[in-house]
Amino acid sequence: MKKLIAAAVAAAVIAPASAMAAGPTLYGKIHLSVENQDNNGSNYVPIGTKVKNTQYDEWNLSSRSSRIGIKGSEDLGNGMKVGYLIEWEVGMDSGSSKDLSTRNRAVTLSGDWGTALVGKWDTPFKTLGRKFDMFGDKIGDLRNMNTGSVIDQRADNVAAYVTPNMNGFSATIAYSFDALSTGLDDKGVSRGGDNSDSSAWTFNAIYNNGPLLAGVAYVDYSDGSFSTGACGAGGTTPGAFNCENESAWRAGASYKFGDFKVAATYTDISNALGLDGKDTSIWSLGGSYTMGNNVLKVQYASRDEYDDWKDNAGAKVINSGKDTGADMWSIGLDHKMSKRTTVYAAYATTDNEKNSSSTSWSAANSSNKGSAGVNSQGNFQDADSFAVGIIHKF
Repeated sequence: MKKLIAAAVAAAVIAPASAMAAGPTLYGKIHLSVENQDNNGSNYVPIGTKVKNTQYDEWNLSSRSSRIGIKGSEDLGNGMKVGYLIEWEVGMDSGSSKDLSTRNRAVTLSGDWGTALVGKWDTPFKTLGRKFDMFGDKIGDLRNMNTGSVIDQRADNVAAYVTPNMNGFSATIAYSFDALSTGLDDKGVSRGGDNSDSSAWTFNAIYNNGPLLAGVAYVDYSDGSFSTGACGAGGTTPGAFNCENESAWRAGASYKFGDFKVAATYTDISNALGLDGKDTSIWSLGGSYTMGNNVLKVQYASRDEYDDWKDNAGAKVINSGKDTGADMWSIGLDHKMSKRTTVYAAYATTDNEKNSSSTSWSAANSSNKGSAGVNSQGNFQDADSFAVGIIHKF
């Protein structure tokens, strides 16, 4: 009887303490697809010189943002809670260059006043865009349209604040002390980490209530974020073109009509990759229809050609942005085998103007092998892809 009473007392003492902690919890997502990537290119001979590997039409196995992570939290009392999350990308295909690369990871402190976060995290600008993409992490991902910019990033060294949910409305503001792994210092010398002036700030405001989800977002990367290529200084040598902050704003909305859902986005980009005057806009429209365990969806996206950008003397480089637009169509069918497992088939095609090199498969693909092809006239071609995939979450 004494032993029984002692066990009951111990249980009464230990139970509240364990109830105050949640974790650590192991979680993950496996996403594999068998894909055909066809850039419709050709090996051609400009001025007698053979250009190799411009033609690509192959089947391959693609790992698409597969991940594993650990998360947990502890109740601190008085309405306060500390949380943590550490996540890695997992290359499920052979020889993936992104295997065990870092994804989101942070520590949070939350209460009735909202949540504070520090770590490496998706920017609020990127987070908003992910909510409206019908083909996120698959072929046809909307990020294939903005590969010539840094707007949709997982920023380093982030400090962020998230408001509490107020009748469906919430907002996030974030600042990155060193947004990218490389950058320039205040003398224009290429440096990384804390020695660079690579910084960013971004926010979003979201309304999510009933069938309506809508939001706006903004992001601004300092001109010190761009240390390679034509913009900025490589070492102490000035770049050929004038370097400015890259910024963008985005608006998006989706609405559910029973089993139907429609979504639309508009993104306006200024000074892509820091090139002064290299501006463009991207818009998308998508829809889905749910039939039991099946979801049929279609999406269209279009990027305008870039405006002409400026050289380091401030003069426009005429025709530098000519024929750089692109359009992308995507169609797919998802079949939910369970709450955690989905199989799907999808087709996506990108129609490039002659100076655009976008694909329909590059975004979120750790095994991306093909690029946009080049035709016999030296112009970029359309890029088609077909995929059959499986997604399992645990």
